[in-house]
Order: sequence, then C-alpha cells, then structure tokens
Amino acid sequence: MISRLKNNISELYKTFEKYHSEPTMLGSSLYDDLDKWNKELFSKSLTELNEDDLSRFVGKVMTTWGNANDYKHFLPRIFELTAEFKTPYEIWITFDKLTLAEWNSWDENEQKVIHEFMIALWENIVNDDSEKAECEFKDYFSAIANFYPNFDELIAIWSESESKGAIKHFSNFIINEQTAIFDRKKISGFYDKTENVQEFISWALSDKTLNKIQRKYFQFENESFAEKISWAEQIITTERKSTAHNNV
Repeated sequence: MISRLKNNISELYKTFEKYHSEPTMLGSSLYDDLDKWNKELFSKSLTELNEDDLSRFVGKVMTTWGNANDYKHFLPRIFELTAEFKTPYEIWITFDKLTLAEWNSWDENEQKVIHEFMIALWENIVNDDSEKAECEFKDYFSAIANFYPNFDELIAIWSESESKGAIKHFSNFIINEQTAIFDRKKISGFYDKTENVQEFISWALSDKTLNKIQRKYFQFENESFAEKISWAEQIITTERKSTAHNNV
C-alpha cells in the first residue's frame, strides 16, 4: 500500500472518531436476529473488524439497519479494508452508501478526506501489479470513476505512471473491455455507465498512449504479460484506423 493511502486512512480515523455507534442500532422490524447482529458487530473493536464482520452492515445500513451516523462510525474501517482489497461488500455499494447518506452535505473536512481516499486508492491500485489488484481492477476503476468528481485526474495518474501495474492493468482492460468501450460506448461495472467513456477513448487512442504501449512492450518483453501488451497495441491500432476512417 502506498504511503499516500496509508496516511489518508489515518486521517479517516481521526476525522470520523467523533462519531459513535451503539449495539442498540435500530433496524427493520422484519429482522428477528437484529439483537444478535448488533451483538456480533460490537463484539470487537473497530480496528479488529474484518470484511465478514462488516458485510451485512454495509449491505443494509441506512435502508434497513442503522443510520448515516452509524455508517460514519464504521467508515474508516470499511475504507481501510477496501484499500486492502477486502471490501466488506461491493465497492460500488460502499461508495453508493455515501450518496444515500448525503455526504455532499457533510462537513467540508469530511468530504475532503473521502475525496482524498478515492484518489489515493486509485493511485494505489493503478500501480499495484499483484494478482489481487489485477482481479479487482475493473470493479475499482468503474466505481471510482463514477463517484470521484474529476475523471481527468484519474486518467492523468494512469497516463503518467510508468509502473508495471499501470501497463498491465491497461492492457488487460483494453483486451477484456474492448467491446464495451469501443462498440457499446460504456464503462461496465456494477451499473454500466456512458459518462466519461469518450474521454477514456480519446486518451486510449491518442498518439501518446500508443507510443507508451510500444515502449512498454520492449521494456517488459521478457515478462509473462508481454503478449497482452502486444494484443492491446493491436486493438488500439485497429480502433485508431476505424476512428480515422469514420471521420473521413
């Protein structure tokens, strides 16, 4: 985990430590096991809770169990687990709960630290070449792209990175999402979105990106994923020709 993300998680704990939740959280009268759930959730300290402990809560909070202040109490740990690729629930749902809690009306410092978490999380996964990051990349990208307010900033971080992770994720994404991006004009995820797709296509098909792919192939030609870089280059080249032809 990059230091920027680690520091941000510390700030999350400091920022939200004033919010407290109790093992008497109210919930739907349809839940016979509500007392049991509360007891289980509060049987550990906040920092000891794992993704299994928090999964039910994240899925139900503010709809049928607990309120926005309860979510604020658990938010630092939920985000910390998300940063470790141990998201208690779908990352999209985790961020969507912020919308449900009307977080854009929260204190300015609370909004700021959450925005910083999203961008630090993005920088971290872009440069992480681990197998786990590779598996989670598409879901994290689509969620962050939807909820973070500046898509250009996300693309700039990806574009400027020279790391193995950045080119590996780009190659995989272009290969796996070719039809969704270039034909259906959408960024697929928990909910498919058309926002930002044109900005992504313009960047992906740019001279700068093509030159980078070609350069990275030779840098990593002895790596197991070099073939995917080459494959991604072929896709980009084909899409560039198609775009040029359609613009004639």
